[in-house]
Order: sequence, then C-alpha cells, then structure tokens
Amino acid sequence: MSLALKIPQAAPVEEPAPPPYRLSANELILRREFEGFFNNTRKRGWQLHIAVWNLTEELKRAGALPEAVVKRIKYIAAIPVAFHYRVGYESAHARLRAAVNTAISLSIAWYFADESGSERLKSAGQRLRRADERV
Repeated sequence: MSLALKIPQAAPVEEPAPPPYRLSANELILRREFEGFFNNTRKRGWQLHIAVWNLTEELKRAGALPEAVVKRIKYIAAIPVAFHYRVGYESAHARLRAAVNTAISLSIAWYFADESGSERLKSAGQRLRRADERV
C-alpha cells in the first residue's frame, strides 16, 4: 500500500457545493415581465414600472449603488435570453432589449427621485403600487 493512501490528509477533500442562487420576490416579478416581453405575451399595464420601482427600492435599502442596480436588472434580463438563445429570435431579442432599456431608465430615475426632490414621481409610483395591490 502506498504512503499516500495511509495518510488521511493526502486524500482529496470534497468541498460542499455553494447553495443555489435564489432571486427575491421582486426579482422574480421583474423576470416574469422580461419573459413576457421576450415571448410577446405581456399584457399592457404598469407592471414593468412597478416591478422595476420595487426592485430599485429593495436594492437601494440594501445599500446598492446605481451601477449595481443596473447590473442586477441586466442580469435578471439575461436569464430569458440564456434559455432561448437560438437563431430566429431576433424580434424577441429586440423586444427584450427595448424592455431592458426602459427598465434601466426607470430604475435610474426612481433611484435618484428622492435626491432630486421629485415628489411627483414618488407619489405617482406609490399610487400605481396601491392600484396594483388592489387588483
């Protein structure tokens, strides 16, 4: 028997796999909106706006910088593309790209709404949230 087999430290130690990454509730809502854009099954309404605003608020409360919020939105938007990356999906990618650009613009505006004193934007967002909760 070789010396390496007799020494317990020489045996390879398997490290446990990290736990699977889970999206928050707000991130899942935004992901569903992006999937709706990608599949062209999205219904008209304010759901994208509300999902972006809720996610922005969540990340802002957690202390995330604006760049981190934008990267997070891009990451969430990349999930539908990863599952459907095939030839012939140009129109779906164009719809998703337009939705992501809209979401990023909304997120940046919402992130800095408190600092700029834009109470109209904040109050409109709160009214939309309440209306969405009633539905």
